[in-house]
Amino acid sequence: MVRLSVEELNFPKYDDNDVIDAWKWIMSFITENDWNKRKANIEKKINLEFKETPPFSEPLTEGTLVVIKDDVIGWYLYLTYTLIFEPHRYEHFQGARVIPIFKQLGSNLDKLKEINGIEKKIKSLLKKRTSEADAILFEILTALLWSRNGYEVTFLEEKNVGKTPDILAVKHGKSWFIECKRQSKTADYTYRETYKRQKMISYINKSLMTKNLLLDIVFHVELESLPDTFLKDVLQQKINYPIVGKIVSNEKVDIWLDFVKIDQIKSHLEKYFVKSNSPMLSRLIGGKHIDNVAFTCGVHADFFRVGDCDVNNLYINDIDKAFGVYCSCDAPEAYWAKARDIKSQVYKAMQQFDKEGTAVIHVGMETFDGPNVEKTRFEKIKETIEEIDPTKTNLRWIFCNFFQAYSPPDQDWVFDETVSIMSPYINKKSPIDKKMMIVPEDSDNAGFDSHWDRPLP
Repeated sequence: MVRLSVEELNFPKYDDNDVIDAWKWIMSFITENDWNKRKANIEKKINLEFKETPPFSEPLTEGTLVVIKDDVIGWYLYLTYTLIFEPHRYEHFQGARVIPIFKQLGSNLDKLKEINGIEKKIKSLLKKRTSEADAILFEILTALLWSRNGYEVTFLEEKNVGKTPDILAVKHGKSWFIECKRQSKTADYTYRETYKRQKMISYINKSLMTKNLLLDIVFHVELESLPDTFLKDVLQQKINYPIVGKIVSNEKVDIWLDFVKIDQIKSHLEKYFVKSNSPMLSRLIGGKHIDNVAFTCGVHADFFRVGDCDVNNLYINDIDKAFGVYCSCDAPEAYWAKARDIKSQVYKAMQQFDKEGTAVIHVGMETFDGPNVEKTRFEKIKETIEEIDPTKTNLRWIFCNFFQAYSPPDQDWVFDETVSIMSPYINKKSPIDKKMMIVPEDSDNAGFDSHWDRPLP
């Protein structure tokens, strides 16, 4: 395979000092030898489990999402490392979730260092609880939020007996005990739906590739209720003689067909380098946003590598064939299954508080399933809050921070955040004025409307 030097692609030097400072500070808690071992293990795992292969040599159900599960914080540091030092190997889709966190930590690094117990928390994350990065980083962001609101903040030690909240925040003699609950990134239902979708596409992907077809599929029933050959059965004749427009419409599915604009992609490739499995490649094939919608694509192309290694550095020189499939599901049952409530997080958090003191819960969740799911989720959350009897608990406030990462083809990342504030009490003043954990309060994205109701970036 052709291999180009990094210098030939002329990547600009990364210069976001906030991200760099946060990365360097966290890296100061581990040795260079430890980092080199973890980096090598991550790259070995990527090579073995997420190897870049020719079309159809691996089943679609295996997917192409690069995620390291046993050393999550190592993976997050690795993503940041590649963006800073080896941008030709940066993984855009995963990095968009992570880099904004480093940006916020770095832009408030002095306040972060003032938090009591922060160094012990970082060391625990790096050495003992490496797979719990999302939960611990959320605790750190919560502590930083209260510090930015003028509180003296302390991470509380876990007791061997009894329950302990995560954080104590004190200002003007008033104490707040804070519990942090971070939902997992994606619901199990979404993973099952993804597997089923890829399975169905695997029966037609070769035919789609042959004719450079682009499909937009909206299911009206849950995917798991359909046979694996469903798409093959309804499309086999129609993709043999493709016609642009809506080609299937019934109570189970609507399907639109178009052609991938191969000539336009070729013209783009004559001017620019395009990385395999990148937001730019997806945009070129699909012709529109892929955020908040499932998109599966494949190419038959000439590839080359950039740099010396063989890890996440595959680029496309020319393209011959391509296909793409957008999928969504508007079945109410699917919305309900994906729209996870915070009930379990709230009630688990309430068990951490004793009868003394005033309690606050912060819940963090990512919003990857689209606006209809988020509206359904919000209704569930309101019902949960209404069930809380304020006379039987010292819980005063619940802050729900909804996070959304985007991977546009022309930016390293775009991040959005919405905060919902709830209380079982009426007309109480919030203990914090600043409420955004990651997005700056003066950002254009810090409006009061929910980010899932705003246009995609």
